[in-house]
Amino acid sequence: MIKKYYLCSGFGKAMYIHLDCNNFFVSCELLSRPELRGTPVVVANNNDNNGGIILALNQEAKAVGLKRGNPLFQVSQLIDKHHVTVIDVHHNLYHEISHHIMEEVCKTEMVLDFVQYSVDEFFGQMPDDDPTRLRNYLQTLKDLILRETGIPVSCGAGLSYTLAKTATWFAKHYPAYQGICIMPGDKREAALAKVPVKEIWGIGRRSFPHISSQGVKTALDYARQPETWVNHLFGVTGVRTWKELNGVPAITLARHDRQKSIMHSRTFAHMTSSKSVLLRELSNYATAATRRLREQQSICKAVTVFLATNRHREDLPQYNAEDTIKLSTATDDSKQIIHAVARLLDKLFRENYQYKQAGVILGQLQQTTGVQLDLFATNQVDDITRQKRLMQAIDGINKRFGKNQIHFAIQGIADTSDQPAGFMRPKMVENAPRKKP
Repeated sequence: MIKKYYLCSGFGKAMYIHLDCNNFFVSCELLSRPELRGTPVVVANNNDNNGGIILALNQEAKAVGLKRGNPLFQVSQLIDKHHVTVIDVHHNLYHEISHHIMEEVCKTEMVLDFVQYSVDEFFGQMPDDDPTRLRNYLQTLKDLILRETGIPVSCGAGLSYTLAKTATWFAKHYPAYQGICIMPGDKREAALAKVPVKEIWGIGRRSFPHISSQGVKTALDYARQPETWVNHLFGVTGVRTWKELNGVPAITLARHDRQKSIMHSRTFAHMTSSKSVLLRELSNYATAATRRLREQQSICKAVTVFLATNRHREDLPQYNAEDTIKLSTATDDSKQIIHAVARLLDKLFRENYQYKQAGVILGQLQQTTGVQLDLFATNQVDDITRQKRLMQAIDGINKRFGKNQIHFAIQGIADTSDQPAGFMRPKMVENAPRKKP
């Protein structure tokens, strides 16, 4: 049973909050590989020639001198010396867990206007500016997210989105805060004086040298500049950041509208010439895309598949292909979408090519209400009702027990003997706490 927390209104001025998942990609991977906890781990978009870069790393990996953005080949000796585990990136897994975090926080009804800003960051508001109570609320959220998803988060609160994100910077960089930093109005200037200007949300790397050359070293220096100076150099975006640093909310984070198309694709860790491998991967992409279709209560009328070889391998034959099928009736049925994908692959696939990328696009989306039926088909209403019940049942089971616990055989029926060495499937979150994504 979900415990709900209700905040009483009238406590004081609303405070903006920011939640940031700690080492998110690595934290997600460690859910299914807990034996790696306490050891250096990096997540990278590795490729055939070890030419990928580090996308994320845990504190242990940072301690041995690795940094985000390091090309793997440049730090290979460091990786070998310290026995660093390199894991290929699995974006679909991260988005699933991020969505689960959103769900768990929304169930509590603690946070107003809760919005996902990126895969590992969230914003919201709480109608209370008392630091003690606010800290207790955020601690409750931290504990809930860790218990239900296994992901540790850092939290910040302030009088604007920018100040809340800045407070999270303190929560991450100062262990004494224990992952939570509250920045009330009377502490704002003292806090901003300790924040380098390059850490301000909204100040790009290209702007930093110019700002620094004019003596603006800290966030407080920036906040104390005249508005005309800020507007002259950075326009309306810079002025919004300036206002936010001065405690005046000026940024609006709107919830995303329904997508007009949904794409799911991957660049493979290793190339493959196997049609069965491509069919399995495309079936998984179609299933993930269709699940997102149902989440936003849409149906699609068109399915597109594309294939591509490695354009960086000029020594290999190149081939890129794309085609679309128009469905007779718009649908959100994974089975029908997978069938369309299989037909497209039969048409597009060519032997003797090393494929590096493939993807599925669902297009011509519309709301689930008012579906136009096929004039010449029979029993459509009953068929649509049955398939919707089936999809709801599958989604419900997978939501409760873990992604792809119930899946179509085509998603994993292919013989793995034709799978190229090192070809990695996205991991299932097998060892996560209860109510895994």
